[in-house]
Amino acid sequence: MIQPFFPRVYRVPCGKRLIVPCLAAMLGAGPLSVTAAASPPSVVTTIKPLHAIASTVMEGVGTPLVLIDGAASPHGFSLKPSQARQLQDADAVFWIGPELTPSLAKPISSMAGHAAVVELMNAKGIEHLSFRSGADFDTNDTGHDHDDGEEGHEDDHHESTHVGHNSDEGHAHETGEDPHIWLNPDNGIAIADTMAATLAKIDPVNAETYRENAARFTKQIKALEVEIQSELRPLADRKFLVFHDAYHHFEHHFGVEASGSITLSPESISSADKLAEAQEKIRELNVVCVFQEPQFDSKLVDVALEDSSARKGTLDPLGTDLTNGPDLYPDLLKNIAGSLADCLGNPS
Repeated sequence: MIQPFFPRVYRVPCGKRLIVPCLAAMLGAGPLSVTAAASPPSVVTTIKPLHAIASTVMEGVGTPLVLIDGAASPHGFSLKPSQARQLQDADAVFWIGPELTPSLAKPISSMAGHAAVVELMNAKGIEHLSFRSGADFDTNDTGHDHDDGEEGHEDDHHESTHVGHNSDEGHAHETGEDPHIWLNPDNGIAIADTMAATLAKIDPVNAETYRENAARFTKQIKALEVEIQSELRPLADRKFLVFHDAYHHFEHHFGVEASGSITLSPESISSADKLAEAQEKIRELNVVCVFQEPQFDSKLVDVALEDSSARKGTLDPLGTDLTNGPDLYPDLLKNIAGSLADCLGNPS
């Protein structure tokens, strides 16, 4: 009786980035019969600006994934099953932290257990600012700048100056730290450096590429910073309101500070008193422009503008309508500067 042939199974310690070499070993192939090529690390980012920076750092190696895409808002975001699998398969996860997306804290902690999880609020070189409170920013502290270094945030945080709700549906305002750190271009550079260092450890074969890409990003953003400063410098004395306190890092860095906000928290409806306060602010300061955000209903801005000569503009902190990829981050900064210049540049 002829015995059936069963191929012999060889157990080879295969990492998911060494699929081709492992297959070669399993098949008994010689070193020249199969070209070994490690796959790039699987990188997950949470928001479009981080995806853009990671795309630049990984250029020539691989492409990162983004969880919160399109018009989706970080506020109260919920994972899809396919995104949960992305976290489970990740080699690295880059996110701002629970200050921006508290609803992702548990999923990242439980699902990305094998990944290098980097909370960028704690990254080396990040400059921090406090939230501002109420419709009137002019009476508040402009915040504080500090570099937390590698130690991250300690227990000496400033008490919050921002009045908001405490829930998993939005920013953790009670911390006092504004999580929109990427809107400061210096922070964008620090984020790129952190990503490059993290990926170099995970994927040492491509370490030099990551570092070179981060250095090229630094030069690009430094040049763009000079252009934006020149564009916004004549507008430093113009008064404007933002939809919510999401732009402090950009305003403070470029010396164009908002005078207040329409709402304390973008997920909650402003009270009649809050809107009345904003309307009074518009009249008293001769506010030139009030900015809405594409992720949220503009009705509150329309109400605040009633019986006012102020104009309505749009500011987008996430690059909602921009195409994902390396160009998104510089385009995001240019768009914010352009929106400010367009609405504030020719006051009626």
